[in-house]
Amino acid sequence: MLDKSAIEKLKEKYNTILKLTSDDQLTITYCKKPSFSTFLNYQKLYKDNPHEAILYLFEECVLEKRDFDDEFMLSSGNSIIAMVKKDSEFSIDSTPQKDEFKKSAAIIRHAFQVDPYQLSMDEFYKLLEEALWLQKHTETRLENTLVTAFTKTFSN
Repeated sequence: MLDKSAIEKLKEKYNTILKLTSDDQLTITYCKKPSFSTFLNYQKLYKDNPHEAILYLFEECVLEKRDFDDEFMLSSGNSIIAMVKKDSEFSIDSTPQKDEFKKSAAIIRHAFQVDPYQLSMDEFYKLLEEALWLQKHTETRLENTLVTAFTKTFSN
């Protein structure tokens, strides 16, 4: 079990730390949110073997390397997946379709000059929401400029 100072250091490094606890409260561990590339690997693995994919996701996110029983790892992995689904909900557009992830990553890379595959899922979706807002705002400004130009041109 980690002490408070170790947890604070982990929070500084990963921003968000998840505390996962077993039903009987005897097993506690701390996890980071998965990066975008980790989540894509999870999705690829899930097609062939959902059980192994969930274990992979847990092992990639857990911050304390020790032995856990399969039931705890699966339950924790499912909790991480539920948090990713929650993070993927935002107001401009609902979660991108499966083939839209690369387009989403490109939008983030272009707007913010960061590697979207290294971001945690919540950060990925926050930046995607902001990038889509910027894109929509830019299109609105361009549209208003064109309307003004046409008005001035044809009002004479």
